[in-house]
Amino acid sequence: MRVPLFAFLVLFLVRSLVGAVEKPFNFNETPGRLPKEVVPTEYAIRIVPNVDNFTFAGSETVKLNVRSPVYQLVLNALELKIEAASVDGKELPLSAIKTDNEKELLTLTLPSELAAGDHAPVSLRFTGKINQQGQGLFYMRYQEQGSGARKVMLGTQFEATDARRFFPCWDEPAFRARFQLTVVVPENWLAVSNMPIEIERKIAGGKEVGFAPTPPMSSYLNVFVAGELDVIESQVGPTQIRVVGTKGKAELGRYALETTAEILKYYNDYFGVPYPLPKLDQIAIPGGFGGAMENWGGITYYESTLLFDPKNSSAETKQNIHEVLAHEMAHMWFGDLVTMAWWDNLWLNEGFASWMGSKCTAHFNPQWEVWLARELPRDPTRRTGIAKEAAMEGDARSSTHPIQQRVATEAEANSAFDDITYKKGQSFLRMLESFLGEDVFRDGIQKYMAAHKYSNTTTADLWSALSDTSNNSVGEIAAGWTEQPGFPVVIVKREADGKVRLTQERSTVNFKNAPPLLWQIPLTYSVLGETPATLLMTDKTAALENIPADRALKLNANGAGNYRVEYDDSSWQLLLSALPKLGVEDRVNLMSDAWALVEAGRAPASLYFGLVEKLPAATDLAEREQIINVLDFVNGLLVGSSEHEKFQRYARSLLRPTFEAIGWVSKPDEPKNAGMLRASLISALGDLNDPEVLAGCRERFEKYLAHPASLPPDLRAPVLAVVGRYADEKTWNKLHELGLKTTSTEDKQNYYNALACATDPKLMKKTLAIALTDELPTSRAIFLVSRVARDSGHPDIAWEFAKGNMKALLAKVDAAGANRYAPSLFTFFSDDSRADELRNYAKKNLPQATASEVAKVVDEIQFRAEFRDRLVSQLPALIRSGTK
Repeated sequence: MRVPLFAFLVLFLVRSLVGAVEKPFNFNETPGRLPKEVVPTEYAIRIVPNVDNFTFAGSETVKLNVRSPVYQLVLNALELKIEAASVDGKELPLSAIKTDNEKELLTLTLPSELAAGDHAPVSLRFTGKINQQGQGLFYMRYQEQGSGARKVMLGTQFEATDARRFFPCWDEPAFRARFQLTVVVPENWLAVSNMPIEIERKIAGGKEVGFAPTPPMSSYLNVFVAGELDVIESQVGPTQIRVVGTKGKAELGRYALETTAEILKYYNDYFGVPYPLPKLDQIAIPGGFGGAMENWGGITYYESTLLFDPKNSSAETKQNIHEVLAHEMAHMWFGDLVTMAWWDNLWLNEGFASWMGSKCTAHFNPQWEVWLARELPRDPTRRTGIAKEAAMEGDARSSTHPIQQRVATEAEANSAFDDITYKKGQSFLRMLESFLGEDVFRDGIQKYMAAHKYSNTTTADLWSALSDTSNNSVGEIAAGWTEQPGFPVVIVKREADGKVRLTQERSTVNFKNAPPLLWQIPLTYSVLGETPATLLMTDKTAALENIPADRALKLNANGAGNYRVEYDDSSWQLLLSALPKLGVEDRVNLMSDAWALVEAGRAPASLYFGLVEKLPAATDLAEREQIINVLDFVNGLLVGSSEHEKFQRYARSLLRPTFEAIGWVSKPDEPKNAGMLRASLISALGDLNDPEVLAGCRERFEKYLAHPASLPPDLRAPVLAVVGRYADEKTWNKLHELGLKTTSTEDKQNYYNALACATDPKLMKKTLAIALTDELPTSRAIFLVSRVARDSGHPDIAWEFAKGNMKALLAKVDAAGANRYAPSLFTFFSDDSRADELRNYAKKNLPQATASEVAKVVDEIQFRAEFRDRLVSQLPALIRSGTK
């Protein structure tokens, strides 16, 4: 494919800035700290935990392939005490064993040269600690279902670089090996790992459990979970599938088990390579971290993302379980069977799993409008999501980065798990699939899987496979999207000669003098009523011909493209007139782009709200939630402003008609997603101080206290949140009492979320204090502080609490959140002085690895401050116009 000169020059400049054009996987050239002369091939590991003092003892034997002669072995270890080491059966003196905790390395100096070839193994004996947060081996305290008894169990979390806390290892993704784990646990415990149990025998003080060896895989994919656990199981072809949970809860995994079966069949067919392990466990754990982890053959989930109670769980919970299952199971291929070579290609794992998980969920549940779903704006308390909007918001800023980002250290690896990696990666893949065609794209994926199974890859390997099957130079198209930051806005202008002129610019928000960039844009467009067409826009400008002057033209058909569109006035007016004839996907896309243009200062707020006021009456979930998200953001931004109450009245006028149409009570013939829309409207109108909704929530809460079944599961979270928001001390205490008593993860989450919504400063401080106790799992405890910062309207109170207790809070944060937790608590400030405060705090108190997160939040504060002033100046006229 020919690339125009201007595009070539821009691409050359970008690649000179971000690095040379990426090459296919080559082990010797893969980044990392470890030397490549020695490669482990097999590990035999034995772990003996002590849950009385939260320590463990371990030993291991590692078979090596020495690729060239060495005088020392260098591997990873962190917070482990190495008590003995031997190589080729010869014990090393303690002076030959050196650990460097700063670099997370263990160096064994050999008495003589180790020649090239396969060698007798290295053996190590060591001890370590069991953590309270989700790093390495950790413990969880929980209430047992039914009895309410306090129990403890163990779990592991190794991604990105914490396997080295569990056993000394070559803890970089390219060092694939087989792992065989043996553990000693109490006799009444069930132990789970990647592979089935091979041998189990009673010993003094418990039982020894040995698991079968894994296929060759990266170290971070190992898993060990143990406790008083129950199991339900099924079979899909040769694969045993199970849901594992604490006693009394496994049966709540029935929906997850059934969903696992349908997804496994779908993926076996889609990837063309059947799932290769003999079993797949879905493991519900009551703490440690708040999400899920794709350990091969033993995926771990925080309970609320796996367990579903048909009588008490909401429709939103059911949908979330399906989405998370589909995402994590996609990793069994993209991430586990084929693994990125180094963390700079993390998007090959996460972007693909996000795209594939959404595709799978949409296939089985089209009524959920998966591709249109969107997170609440700028919410630091939620890491996962399926929509592109959150990524585009961040990608328009000066603090963004390319999908393929440089990762030099272990600390930087943990910061790579962000919206750009997950959601921009997902959005680009969806756009590319739409351009190449579903069948061609799938053929390329199958070729990629077959060629690289049990190995590692770079992005270049994926583009090569897709290029072969599509006969397109996919790497040239993809370079602008993965190797440079940002994304384009396409400006549409109808000319006097009848042509439609298209111009691309970099889409930015709060980013002055942004470097100009160029993309090859797979455009889709349609004249109203006609079949969509495609155009690969390879230069700064392009033109569409034969577009009738009196017909609406819509770019980005169905919103599948990762770009914005800005229409001239005549084109915009034609689209407004055509709104009733557009599908919900295109209406949501127009709304998202209009709001983005307002944020960017390219249009006044009236552009967006004028569009909203002209929408046809409807109860489409995605469309109404897009409006709710914007109103929620503006409502929070205007706290303390003279325009706040006036805006709330205006916002209520936009939402009330939909709520009146849908009502409090579900109807037999309503759409399947009506329950989620009803919940969103109650929550939004409650936050907007709607008197009727406040009274309705309080009335339903009183009935719920006497008869819990009176409040439908879909309404529990929003009703409790509204009640908590306006709670007095008596109500707060009642919510707290309910939270303490329940053993249901979903109910407990609803109660404590309600506590965090309180706007009374006295009650806020009581909620914040809970974060320092062991009432909640560590990941939920720290979430309370973030939730108060977001929902209370007083982020200052949350920050003062966090600042005074930061050491205790960070001790509860898992590795994925360590770099972003403290900076994220500033996200909801809209005062420029807070940006300076964050910079100063970070300089004195936070490690260098947090720098990128600090930069993102500083940018967000500055944007909020400027945007708040801009909105306040525009809202009076807008509100007067909208309420006439």
